[in-house]
Amino acid sequence: MRLLSQVNLNSLKIVESAARHGNFTRAGEEQFITASAVSQRVKSLEDQLRFKIFQRGGNAVSLTPEGETYVSRVREALERIVAASMEATGQSQEHVLKISVLPTFAARWLFPRLPLFQQQHPDIVMRVSTSYATHEFTTSEFDLEIRYGDGHFNGLPSDLLFREDLTPVCNRKLFHEVLGDKPVSKVTPDDLKHFTLLHSDTCTQNWQSWLGFAGASFVLSETKSIYFDSCMMSYEAANAGMGFAVANRAYMASDIRAERLVAPFAVHHPNTAGWYFVSPHKSLAARKVLRFKQWVMAEAALTQSQLDGEVTGLASAAV
Repeated sequence: MRLLSQVNLNSLKIVESAARHGNFTRAGEEQFITASAVSQRVKSLEDQLRFKIFQRGGNAVSLTPEGETYVSRVREALERIVAASMEATGQSQEHVLKISVLPTFAARWLFPRLPLFQQQHPDIVMRVSTSYATHEFTTSEFDLEIRYGDGHFNGLPSDLLFREDLTPVCNRKLFHEVLGDKPVSKVTPDDLKHFTLLHSDTCTQNWQSWLGFAGASFVLSETKSIYFDSCMMSYEAANAGMGFAVANRAYMASDIRAERLVAPFAVHHPNTAGWYFVSPHKSLAARKVLRFKQWVMAEAALTQSQLDGEVTGLASAAV
């Protein structure tokens, strides 16, 4: 085994890129190398570390638990290197906004809206890191994080964006293949027993929670199940027509409105937990953080208003 002191900095950048994209091809495009070269660099580093950083699955890759911890620390180290270099060359960090976001929240809600923030604030340079891990603001370079929870984060200031609101979703074509011309308004939770249920290792209780809330817990023992290592993968599987996933409505709203997915149930299971804007007091004083907070809170309020209106419409249609 090569000495760990010989770990190549470029290899670390490649691993971080692959983790952020969840894909070796996209990481290669970002680093100007081939997907095969990315795979070789990752394999070499895994051999040095003696643990797997990624789980491979087709074109997509996901972090192992050990890889999640490792990549989180690598990101922090790379951020510090960039900051040190900018400081040494007299470049200011005043307009660089460094945020950490949960991967599914980033891909399903934040990223489609982020170009609008960039258009409104072209002077702010975004550095976005996706991770399930939380960071100590005293030792990390992040200005803010989007966290999931009950709003209590060790005394840190937090503002609710929106609460989790679960509902099952399914590919429209699969829905009609299984249930034929049955009107959506006539579909009941019992009908889920005719479909495969898509589960996530990161949201293990969602199906049990929703089915219990809907009075159809028996469905779990009467249907097939497929398990994925992340909510994101279960949502993509639903889009691909593999079955029903239970998802946060805010994540799937655009697919439902575009009629790629069907959300047939008027039963929505609100959760006490949700997604929060979290930042220490010292960061909140920065203009770049304040601008982003005002923007993301407004976008979240718009999302919540749209979802509330859709629930009202569904409830009326079900009467």
